[in-house]
Amino acid sequence: MRGRVDVAVVGLGPAGRTFASRCAALGLSVLAVDPRPDAVWIPTYGVWEDELGGLRADVARARWTAPEVRAGSDHRLERTYVVLDNARVQAALPLTGVEVRRDRLDDAGVTALRSSARVVVDARGARPDGRVPDDPEPAQTAFGIVVPAAAAVPALQGAEALLMDWRTDWAPGGVAPPGATPTFLYAIGLGDGTVLLEETCLAAAPGMPIEELRRRLRRRLRSRGVDAAVVESPLHREIVRIPMRGRGRPPVPGTLALGVAGRGGHLVTGYSVAHAMRRGRSLAEEIVRGSVPEEVDPVRPVDALREAGLRALLRLDVDGTLALFDGFGRLPAHRQRAFMSRDAGSSAVAGAMWSMFSDMPWSGRRELARATLGR
Repeated sequence: MRGRVDVAVVGLGPAGRTFASRCAALGLSVLAVDPRPDAVWIPTYGVWEDELGGLRADVARARWTAPEVRAGSDHRLERTYVVLDNARVQAALPLTGVEVRRDRLDDAGVTALRSSARVVVDARGARPDGRVPDDPEPAQTAFGIVVPAAAAVPALQGAEALLMDWRTDWAPGGVAPPGATPTFLYAIGLGDGTVLLEETCLAAAPGMPIEELRRRLRRRLRSRGVDAAVVESPLHREIVRIPMRGRGRPPVPGTLALGVAGRGGHLVTGYSVAHAMRRGRSLAEEIVRGSVPEEVDPVRPVDALREAGLRALLRLDVDGTLALFDGFGRLPAHRQRAFMSRDAGSSAVAGAMWSMFSDMPWSGRRELARATLGR
């Protein structure tokens, strides 16, 4: 690297690459550091189509117009959900003009970039060292398998796509034992003749062990009649761990934390990709204007509402969770969007939460109040 650059970004995942690409397009000099800068992203990323922002529509590898949430009842969501084609997304975010360095930096290495860049952005994600932390912080965890679409038909049970299927056929006999942590099935076609079937714990502290999720998925799929040989020998396996509060520690001094390296994730749903990419674009535009924020995602009043929602999720039992998501499924579309959006304001989120609460049966209301307000 020669001289001082305008910005340095560490990490070229969705957040970091969006930021680097936008900065370069706006004429800033950019240094990007990543241990595998040319690798295609591995995780399956799903977003709402209306949150694609500046990305072209053809970055979607699959599109589902009526995904369902199933709890006590079945609910079709009138909102299109897409699975991203990671290679196409990366091609749509070119690094033309960006100086790319292949390296894995620790916190000290990130700090050292301050001497050679006007602005340093940490976009290394929640696991900058590549290891899964052993801590009690709330996390969303999931174990999934990719199988041929024909083999997945029994798991979908007539749905086009299952965003969340909270029914309890993961439990022996279909009855969840007292005190069990609820989980749901995420079943989504990937657009290439395959389907991802994923058992997900939305939030637990600490995160539910992957082996328990694997057992639940196996039981659930067998109970629905999915071929056991396909379950045991899938085309691919996927493991997910998303810390609900981001990395969970202060950012490297003198840097900006973007995406789940900071507070980029949704405290209730764990959704982060659409917001992180949108925030990466807007951060680049702020820097061009000469307005560098103190934080990328500062704490806002609405975060207290979402923190209460996270607290409820961590404490709700299985019946309470099913009642909660039945309430979500009955919300009008604009309130569903507000509940799931990382960018919605306090009044919109409060309205969605109140509507869910008021629509629940009295038993569900009591359980939700206990989970939210109790010790």
